[in-house]
Amino acid sequence: MGNFLRKTASSLLWSLCRLLPVQKNKVVLCSAGGRGFGDNPKAIALALLDKRRDLDLVWLTKNTDASLPEGIRPCRYGSARAVLELSTAAVWVNDSRGGARYKKKRQKYLQTWHGFALKHIEKSAVNLPEHYIEQCKRDSRQIDLLVSGSAFMTKVYREDFWYDGEIAQFGSPRNDVFFRKTDAGKRVREFFALPEDRQLLLYAPTFRDDGSTDCYDIDPEAVLRACERRFGGKWTALLRLHPNAAKLSAGLFPYNGDTVIDATAYPDMQELLQAASLLITDYSSSMFDYALSGRPVLRFAPDIRQYQAARGFYFPLESLPFPLAERSADLCSMLETFDTAAQQKRWAAFAEENGFCEDGNASRRCADWILEKLKG
Repeated sequence: MGNFLRKTASSLLWSLCRLLPVQKNKVVLCSAGGRGFGDNPKAIALALLDKRRDLDLVWLTKNTDASLPEGIRPCRYGSARAVLELSTAAVWVNDSRGGARYKKKRQKYLQTWHGFALKHIEKSAVNLPEHYIEQCKRDSRQIDLLVSGSAFMTKVYREDFWYDGEIAQFGSPRNDVFFRKTDAGKRVREFFALPEDRQLLLYAPTFRDDGSTDCYDIDPEAVLRACERRFGGKWTALLRLHPNAAKLSAGLFPYNGDTVIDATAYPDMQELLQAASLLITDYSSSMFDYALSGRPVLRFAPDIRQYQAARGFYFPLESLPFPLAERSADLCSMLETFDTAAQQKRWAAFAEENGFCEDGNASRRCADWILEKLKG
């Protein structure tokens, strides 16, 4: 009965808010279902702030106490107020499914998604709940522009997103940071109270649908020793689980606050990538982001056969330009003989083959598109 009443109240609220006028300078942005200020929408919001200071920028978030830049105001994700903001915004920006129940003729919707796909997504994924599929179809019907970072992702969007509208290969706004100098490294080291000369290894695996932890069977201290032997210097491992697996991070590794640190709660994944000297992941799209930096990327995946059976991949794993280990000891061996120049050559060929169009200007292109729509 309670669920029925909530749904009825939500439908009534959406219906009433349809009667409200669109505010021509309002842009509502959201990332990852309200998880925080990050990803492509963050980069677009900052680009809009650089261009205009008279816009009403609203960020939908589950944590309204989190710090946002001046000029962006928070609104609780999923709240009645969020319905009001979405119903009166001239433009929506999102990097995942969700959005609004209804869309008015004057409203525009920019969908950026959240990364280059290795594992099957949307229509190609197996065992998607029916309610999610219906949400995806509604979301795709509302999109005015879908932003792509490569010819390959344009193909995926066309085939797997229940979408036949406009796609623009602007690049990925969140990856613009790899084309400019930032102080992300300083911020990350200060956040974790680490010396400026400390080299950072970022271990960032994706989540498993069943919540298993066997896939994280890595020996951080041994991996750090291998990094020190190969690259020199003093190293710290930042271990960051996917937001869908964040609750598993506590106690998963021997954290000590100096050489092995839990970075799962750090608010911005792209800043961790910028700060890191080396990335280890498994099937996460972060490997394709990080490769733009030219720094070493390695894959550690003890559960390849199980994961492939459960999710499936767009590419054969052996075709990717990054070394792959299934055991922690093998990962250490790969680190000690790692050839950065050889990886950069493999990555360049992979990026060309798949039509990557990252050039550091994606957020500007998205901001320009939004400003043009606001004029209309």
